[in-house]
Amino acid sequence: MKRMQEKDIPAFVQDVVATGCDICAVSPSCYSLGDTDVPRDKRRGLYKKLGEIDAHYGSRDHLRYQIAAHLASIGRYIDAPPKEEEAWIDNETPELAEVTPYDVAHFQTYAVLLMSEEMGLDWRKVARAILNIDPERQPERARRAWTSHLARARWLATRVRAASERSVWNSRPG
Repeated sequence: MKRMQEKDIPAFVQDVVATGCDICAVSPSCYSLGDTDVPRDKRRGLYKKLGEIDAHYGSRDHLRYQIAAHLASIGRYIDAPPKEEEAWIDNETPELAEVTPYDVAHFQTYAVLLMSEEMGLDWRKVARAILNIDPERQPERARRAWTSHLARARWLATRVRAASERSVWNSRPG
């Protein structure tokens, strides 16, 4: 398999830009090719051109840091928030008496929170590892999110247990 050389990075970037496709660094180790500005009717041709570029230069995953650095050096980057500040999880869970789409999306998070509580793990370690919130940088947010999500996990577990018991009781003959 062909592997791109570091010396080919500027030409690779120029070739991608020449297709009309945007390319920019989004972190020190990541870059993105974007086709959202390309009209829909021209995307098929774009994908063909990008495929040709890919075949010409070969595999480049081993150069992702260098490609991102080059893109940043020529002003092609997006300032993304540091990982610990990404808000993939709300500060507080919904307070509805029904299971919500947020609950469904975070079911695994709830399960891990319940297991970590049972194991007696320190809430700060759980907030950092599971909720992706640094308790040293954002202590109030970390504690609030951990408390809220653990309470919601307990509520959901109780609700699931009660529904399961009703189901078993109702399925008995007689």
